[in-house]
Amino acid sequence: MKFEELIAPCPKCGSKDKVAHRKMLDNHRAHAEMDTVKCEECGYIFFVNDHMDEDEKKKLLKELNKIYG
Repeated sequence: MKFEELIAPCPKCGSKDKVAHRKMLDNHRAHAEMDTVKCEECGYIFFVNDHMDEDEKKKLLKELNKIYG
């Protein structure tokens, strides 16, 4: 999700408050991927991550390990 989309007002209610839901990727709960971003007021869904394949997950974990490892 781009920064411009993150700060944009909700097209349904106009609120700028959003809630990000993450999906944990491992047993240690140390790595997660963005699952959905919803409007806090009305529940409008801005982003859903249904299409991340295993190679993308591995790449993400590798990048996170570089940053936090």
